[in-house]
Amino acid sequence: MIKLEKINKSFNNEIILKDISLEIDSSEIFGIVGLSGTGKSTLLKIMNGFLSPDTGLIYVDNILLSKDNKLDIVKKTATIFQEYNLLNNLNVIKNILLPLKVRGKINEDDILKARKLLEFINMSDFENSNIQTLSGGQKQRVAIARALITDPKIIFCDEPTSALDKENTNTILELLKNINNTFKTTIIIVSHDINVIKAITNKTAIITNGALEEIVTVKNKAINSLSYKEELLND
Repeated sequence: MIKLEKINKSFNNEIILKDISLEIDSSEIFGIVGLSGTGKSTLLKIMNGFLSPDTGLIYVDNILLSKDNKLDIVKKTATIFQEYNLLNNLNVIKNILLPLKVRGKINEDDILKARKLLEFINMSDFENSNIQTLSGGQKQRVAIARALITDPKIIFCDEPTSALDKENTNTILELLKNINNTFKTTIIIVSHDINVIKAITNKTAIITNGALEEIVTVKNKAINSLSYKEELLND
């Protein structure tokens, strides 16, 4: 699904990422974990097309990402952010429909689809609610529905639970797992929280000082090779 070959990135002569190479399978939940400032979010932004690497190659669905095809490939993806990125001047369903509105006019089928997604995230009663009246967990569920409205093959999650309490974190993680099971969507999640990584991912890349330290397979949700980092990662 996604393949990176020797990705490098610097800002203001500071090296952020160094020779990152990895592969992510279709329908996988893949984690990227590391301390704050270690380059994990930069790596995600390169994968989702928000940033370009200084050097290196990116393949999506076996297609080499380039300036010519970047927009078409990015349209097959969606991103969920830490701070939700919802518009307060739009109600819940209009926020969900926003990606479709950007691409053209909204029709009745689109509205029906948005309502089905509201049902999927268990928020059917909030269709016309003001965003500012929602809790953090509800806002993130709306953001997830907005991500799903375009039927993405890949969903990128940048610290999607770091602003939430434990109960809402568990709700969002269960929702992401349900998306993966229901739609077979590939999910890539960045987090500094080892418990999030253990709860949801199949495989996880550990990023240390901008370099790929190792990729571990999560078995029975216990990552023994990550346990020595647990105190550090829960900063």
